[in-house]
Amino acid sequence: MTSRVANSKDFLRMLLMPALAVGLVVGCSPAKGGGGENSGGSTGQSSGGNSGQNGGSKSGGTTSATGGNNNPSGGNNNPSGGNNNPSGGNNNPSGGNNNPSGGNNNPSGGNNNPSGGNNNPSGGNNNPSGGNKSGGTTSATGGNNNPSGGTTTSSGGTTTSSGGTTTSSGGNNPSGGTTSSTGGSTGNPGTNPPGWWQTSDWNVTSANWHGCVWTGVDSTVVGSTTSILPQDFTTASTEGGPYEVSGTVFNDYNAVAMIGFNLNESIDSSKGATQCKYNKAAALAAGPPVATVPSSATGIAINWSAKIAPVTSFRIQIQGVNGATDATDRWCATIKDASGPSFVKFSDFYPSCWNVGVTGQSPGTAYAGQPIDAVVFLVPGTITAKAPFDFTIVGFAPGTSAADAPGKIAACGTTTGTVGSTTQLSGQASIDAATQRAAVTGTDCKKYIINNNNWGNESGTYQQLSYTGNSFTDTVTSGSGGGANVVSFPSIYIGGNGQIGGGTFNTWSDSGLPKQISAMKSVQTSFKWSGGTSGGNYNAAYDVWFAKSPPTAGGYNDAVSGFIMVWLYKPGASQPIGSSGSTRTASIAGHTWTVWRGPRVGTATGTDGNGRPVISYVANDSPVSSLSFDLKNFIDDAVTNASADMSAGGGITQAFSSSWYLTDVFAGFEIWNGGDAKGLQDTFTCAVQ
Repeated sequence: MTSRVANSKDFLRMLLMPALAVGLVVGCSPAKGGGGENSGGSTGQSSGGNSGQNGGSKSGGTTSATGGNNNPSGGNNNPSGGNNNPSGGNNNPSGGNNNPSGGNNNPSGGNNNPSGGNNNPSGGNNNPSGGNKSGGTTSATGGNNNPSGGTTTSSGGTTTSSGGTTTSSGGNNPSGGTTSSTGGSTGNPGTNPPGWWQTSDWNVTSANWHGCVWTGVDSTVVGSTTSILPQDFTTASTEGGPYEVSGTVFNDYNAVAMIGFNLNESIDSSKGATQCKYNKAAALAAGPPVATVPSSATGIAINWSAKIAPVTSFRIQIQGVNGATDATDRWCATIKDASGPSFVKFSDFYPSCWNVGVTGQSPGTAYAGQPIDAVVFLVPGTITAKAPFDFTIVGFAPGTSAADAPGKIAACGTTTGTVGSTTQLSGQASIDAATQRAAVTGTDCKKYIINNNNWGNESGTYQQLSYTGNSFTDTVTSGSGGGANVVSFPSIYIGGNGQIGGGTFNTWSDSGLPKQISAMKSVQTSFKWSGGTSGGNYNAAYDVWFAKSPPTAGGYNDAVSGFIMVWLYKPGASQPIGSSGSTRTASIAGHTWTVWRGPRVGTATGTDGNGRPVISYVANDSPVSSLSFDLKNFIDDAVTNASADMSAGGGITQAFSSSWYLTDVFAGFEIWNGGDAKGLQDTFTCAVQ
């Protein structure tokens, strides 16, 4: 019986969510109508949309005694996509259509209507014919964008009408103050109303930003149950937060929940204590004028934390005065950290940020210092399941690094959540669940990725992991295999896992990978595991990936040049790649290991040719339930014995070398029988120096 070498590729999932157009927040209200219901004021684009995720790849090919199956199909790249805000609709407190792009924005096959619904300045219907684009059908529903439907004013007076409002001078000043298209401040006189915020609350002096805080959810997604609490912050005991929101995002790519902050809103004495209160009727009011961004700032520093991690991604969006009707005047970016403090460079904001790094798709023109009037934080949905979230914005400010993020840093290793599913889903939903991941911080405050990795039969089996920080428990695994047929490899990892361009599920910037073997001082790591059926058909193992040079283009489905595995537990029914007749022994980390040598048969995206070395260290006193050690000692042993291992490996075509680079370290369970895996627990740390 044989084991695979974990081929944990998991493509970078394209988060195909149109940027949310966020306008004002005069009445802090949720608007229904074609757009997203925004509780508290300004907001968001209707269906918001998330991500026609490309579902990841089969993360982990199998290895038979002669090499086995190396992920022959490569995983599903979301052939069906999913609707990404097909209806658009009128949901902009600053007036006009809040979804200028209309239909689906899914380059892998869903609807992709760049013009979307009505866009007739005279009020009539000007619906593009809607031909096919990128394999999908063009949506013609897109929502109403009639700039002549409302009253235009250059003095900042409040206007509302069926088509929204517009101001030629840069937005509406609800208190009657003068607005400025160049970002002049309206000031902040008088007593602040409940639900108000200002940067001075956080001892920020680099900018004078202030206004109402509001929340929002999608409203045009059929059957949506997206929720967010609180709806506003008018009952908060203190101004300045922290601002914690929680709820559930509906299981649809178009669903979204958000919290927003106006940047240059004036106090309206006529509204008094209700200015920032949830008020559905005020959602079509015009937005505040733009704010001043310090010329020295190169991005936005955010201090935030999550009790329940967003299942898909966590995003920030900034928008200008015309962002509600002009897709080139709003920009979004993914916050890639597992918690704050974070720093998002202005140059990382794009109108179509979901296309960043996606081959053949343009994210649009990067943000280049245009005036902005709101900052929004949002959680998009997924078709896998309703996605719970609970995150807190402690503070944010313009700056030059994460060190400029205001407020106290949250405790590490406390974020909870789940990845995967406890029931059998169908189609793309099953594939998305199989490859779901979550970025977390460990108790050592380093970034780790929880990796569901149910790769064996993504569309026909299910698996779920529940986690807290850098620990997870296998709730259920349904598949069964044996021999070369590994069911899954649930694991925790540091590294890129095929995402060389960075991203939420890449830890290279935090872990210092890739790093050349010859330059390493140590790789201190610990792996503690428990649970599962005693003597069950699964292993407890490290999977360590190497490349001759740092990957620089495209993705990689597998270890580029070679593998090391360290088995703390070996089941009686399965074995590593190689032959029992060609093993050797090694004494490392206080244990004696039988060392298996064999070739990785076949190739995968981005890898070297056939015959990459797989060197597996199996503990003779298995099971070892906990081990803290220097992984560098195993790496050095593989390098020292490289020539002998290649000769004895029966098909190994290249030898380990100290010039190679460590790219990824996984610790988890290769499972052959899902019924044996229930209750398996994994706690993992790793620090490369």
